[in-house]
Amino acid sequence: MNFSGGIVGNLLLIFLCLLATVLFSGVIGFEREYYGHAAGLRTHLLISLGSCLVMIISIYGFAFWDEGGGTRDPARLAAQVIPGIGFLGAGTIVKNGVSVRGLTTATTLWVSMAIGIACGSGCFVIAGIATLVCFAVLVLLRKFETFASRKNPILLLVFPSDRPVMKDILLIASRYGIAIRDTSSELITYQENSAIRMVLRLAYATNSSVSAFADELRMSVKPLELKVSTEF
Repeated sequence: MNFSGGIVGNLLLIFLCLLATVLFSGVIGFEREYYGHAAGLRTHLLISLGSCLVMIISIYGFAFWDEGGGTRDPARLAAQVIPGIGFLGAGTIVKNGVSVRGLTTATTLWVSMAIGIACGSGCFVIAGIATLVCFAVLVLLRKFETFASRKNPILLLVFPSDRPVMKDILLIASRYGIAIRDTSSELITYQENSAIRMVLRLAYATNSSVSAFADELRMSVKPLELKVSTEF
């Protein structure tokens, strides 16, 4: 990208960089917004725009230095964006028990940053291809993961809120060789009493081992309610 077309030409080129950034990062941000993730359209747009501006300033803002016979590296200022986005992405990752959420959103923030840098340096074709590939990964692989996860049994359990049971559940699961892939819990009211509703998604296991695991839970931890299914 060459800022040598006069004031009007330079402004048009900057506008083109920012417009391309909005269009490309908006596609990724819209997908995150549509599925209700914490970092949605506005967050992805702002991160990508900020990265684009940093790249433009790196290339154009210090052009006077070249006129004085000095040397500079435009990538040095842009390189500082990468660890900064790392801190933002870490804030979207939440660990709850054995489940970790927000990893995909953190990576899309990082990709949006990279797209902004590409647009700011004038690499519009690269930014466009990266956007298409990223969007395809988010949409197409989501369907594949949904299909694959249907083979993972799901246990729904309800316990009194004052009874700690997670340790016992993990011990019983290890006894039957069952791995818990994901877990979530919420506080509910069950028969006018406070209770915890827990959903356990198991890694692929045979029907016999899942049935034995469920029977052991009924006898050992005595849940108020227990259901086994492949989809909730």
